[in-house]
Amino acid sequence: MKHNFIKKLLYIVTLVGALLLVLSGCGNSNNSSLQGIKKKGTLTVGMISSNPPYEFQTSKNGKTVMSGSDVRLVKKVAKSLGVKYKIKTMDLDGMLPAMQAHKVDMLITSMSPTPERKQGAKFSDVYYKSTNTLVVRKSDAHKYQDTNNFKDASIAVVNNSTQEPMIKKAFPNAPMKKLGKVTDLALAVNNGKADAFSIDIPTATILLKQNPNLTITSWRHHDSSAGAAVALPKNADKDLIKAINKVIAQNKTDYAKWVLEYAKQVN
Repeated sequence: MKHNFIKKLLYIVTLVGALLLVLSGCGNSNNSSLQGIKKKGTLTVGMISSNPPYEFQTSKNGKTVMSGSDVRLVKKVAKSLGVKYKIKTMDLDGMLPAMQAHKVDMLITSMSPTPERKQGAKFSDVYYKSTNTLVVRKSDAHKYQDTNNFKDASIAVVNNSTQEPMIKKAFPNAPMKKLGKVTDLALAVNNGKADAFSIDIPTATILLKQNPNLTITSWRHHDSSAGAAVALPKNADKDLIKAINKVIAQNKTDYAKWVLEYAKQVN
């Protein structure tokens, strides 16, 4: 009796284990392989909701839709793979966990392949690299003509952005304020909660159009990051990465033009 019970128990454990392996394999296929995405028929992409001109919300026919250079790249990728696309927006610091949990197939959101991020994701070739600056209130512009004065300024950055380690290295003693999204940067400086914020020049140009009391300083920095790349699950197969890199190679020159094009469109 006892012997039969043990045999049944072992059979159940083995069966459950086999089912888990099958389910796990299905999940990996859908999120990590070229054929898995093609089989689903839809590419699900994660990106920041507000990071103009790369991605931002706009109104079209009475509906809120995503626009920007990264959205345009998503369309190119989906067309190349022969599938539809769906965009899920989230904060930058929640993106890698969302991809690791198979909530999205990949991240196309001007993300840099830092060593820390590479621990939990694979990356495509770089498709864009920009120059960073510091933005202050116009009333404080005279103070920061000497950029050494930033060493004691409170500087705002987007949390987990490439600007964060860059500012930490350039101004190690400056108090840093880590915020959730790009639009929070201008708000913080406008409200006196930060003396300055750091962002790439195309984004800074847009924010200045929306905040005429702010100005770009002469400070420039090419951060140590490789630039923007597509992030994929750690177990993404070679065919998927190869397909993404092919799209990037075909559109890399145009992407730089898209950035300027969308920068002019943002109000």
